[in-house]
Amino acid sequence: MQNDIIRTEPPTGYHSACGADPDEGSSPGPKVRTSTVTFMVLLTALAATSFYNYLLFHTIVELVAVGIAIAVFTIAWNAWEMRENSYLIVIGTGLLCVAGIGLIHTLAYKGMGIFVGYDANLPTQLWIASRYLLAGTLLAAPLLIEKNLKPWKVLAGFVGATAALLLSIFVFPVFPDCFIEGSGLTTFKVVSEYVISVLFVLGAVAFYRVRTTFSSRVSRYLIAAILVLIPSELAFTLYISVYGIENMVGHLLMVLSYGLFYIAFVEFGIRQPCAVIFTDLARSERQLRRERDRFRQYLDISGALFVALDPAGRIALINRRASEILGCPADKAVGESWFERFIPARERERLYALFHGLVQGDIESGGFVRSPVLTADGDERIIEWNNTVIRDADGTISGTLSSGKDITEQQRAEETLSMANAKLNLLSAITRHDILNQITIARAYIDFSMEDSEVPGIRDNLGRARTAVGEIQRQIEFTRDYQNMGVKKPIWQRPENLIRASVTELTLPAGTRARVDLADLEIYADPMVKKVFYNIIDNAARHGEKVTEIRFSSTRSGQDLVIVCEDDGIGIPDEEKEAIFRPAYKRRHGHGLFLVAEILGITGISIRETGVFGEGARFEIRVPNGGWRDAAVPDSHHS
Repeated sequence: MQNDIIRTEPPTGYHSACGADPDEGSSPGPKVRTSTVTFMVLLTALAATSFYNYLLFHTIVELVAVGIAIAVFTIAWNAWEMRENSYLIVIGTGLLCVAGIGLIHTLAYKGMGIFVGYDANLPTQLWIASRYLLAGTLLAAPLLIEKNLKPWKVLAGFVGATAALLLSIFVFPVFPDCFIEGSGLTTFKVVSEYVISVLFVLGAVAFYRVRTTFSSRVSRYLIAAILVLIPSELAFTLYISVYGIENMVGHLLMVLSYGLFYIAFVEFGIRQPCAVIFTDLARSERQLRRERDRFRQYLDISGALFVALDPAGRIALINRRASEILGCPADKAVGESWFERFIPARERERLYALFHGLVQGDIESGGFVRSPVLTADGDERIIEWNNTVIRDADGTISGTLSSGKDITEQQRAEETLSMANAKLNLLSAITRHDILNQITIARAYIDFSMEDSEVPGIRDNLGRARTAVGEIQRQIEFTRDYQNMGVKKPIWQRPENLIRASVTELTLPAGTRARVDLADLEIYADPMVKKVFYNIIDNAARHGEKVTEIRFSSTRSGQDLVIVCEDDGIGIPDEEKEAIFRPAYKRRHGHGLFLVAEILGITGISIRETGVFGEGARFEIRVPNGGWRDAAVPDSHHS
């Protein structure tokens, strides 16, 4: 987990790098509002100018459009090396070429007197040509957004299209007439305006499908700009005179549309480049914020406690569950020293040493630690934490993240149960001690009676009684062993050492030897696991009849470890291979193998007999993945 994830606020550099946050719902900045007001004033002034001198009005309108188109192209062309999609360069270049035709249209307008020999049809033809080029640009740009287009090729393509349109009007007069003096607009011109309007609609739909490429606010301005062009074109289907009111309305709407293009591309392009130029970066930052918010939501609905600390031990993040347990709102907890504020004084030194070891890399992550925490009311809760470190992009430890579970009631129940078990164990130990004392006395009296009696029948009965008392003694001793299972926490132990110690204690019969080949293997098992190997060896020596060798080795089965014990005795009949691990199996032999299975089962280890009867016994002890390791190989826990 990167350190950025645990921040409680967006990165401080965001606004300085990308301008104001362009997300949905944010209000326009003061500069954008100023531009909007400026354009509204300009439209009003232009409308007034049209009543004073329409030619002046038309010239200013067209020059405003040309100026905005050049500004958009300048932004697009100079940002092409930093662009992350082709939309901007296509729009910018297209608007530049539209502006070029628009400038000629302005110079050719009726009354300008520059193009001698032409009537009002020429500027109208130029107008329709520029509108077709603009509509094609707005439709093509979103369709080519994912293409890696070269700017020079885009410029060459638009210049070629512009030249072809101009040639069809001036050199090869094949462009249809659009205005006839005395009659007004031609059918081609009116139909073209409708076709162009449809193309604008398609362009708006195409852009809407890729709107997430830009910030939501920029997308709204662009869609509005395209949609305003539609009534502008429709207005141009109604006029009869090129100086008519409908023509004026169409031009005012065109200025409004270009004004929206100016705000979307120039204002945002300069002041908020992430919204227009570095669009992928802006989208990534918006996605990062959404992921951060989703991450916080996951943490808040989780039943676990989550606390992230910076290297100084201050709280960098805390989820809702943790703040509820502590009785402290998250916004007030962030920035507080965890150890000074929420850890009891008696535990601070120990837990801070643990934290310091994690941050310094001296202690491995992932360990479980139980510790008390102080609530706002001064109460203590017991939390079981799983601690891990947080690293930055360079791999440097930059803090810790701890997930915890409130086990206060569980620990209290465990303490109560432990106390009850301690009392029961004490009672059991006292009772067992008293019974064994009485058994010793009973056996002594039986032995005295057998020495004093010469009657065969009585001696036989006393012998049977002595055997029964001996069986009772073994049963009582078994309860002692069984009671001790699971009392202490499992630990890592080396089977080879346990086996050699058991062999020494048993003192095998002459001619019987044990061979161990388990090297540095260790298993995580109950401390009584030594009795497992003791009983297996004892069982082989006493019941194998002809055993001369007992061999211990290991093998792998997938990710599990299998410890194998083999002997060369008579083995176990097939029908008894499972029964030997039952508590009632041949009670005269005690509970050796039943006890073995029970001790191993505490930590998920299993045992089975797989030998061939007549060739010797073979016990397989399977240690699951995570429950064994090779002490000679670092980090070989297999978990």
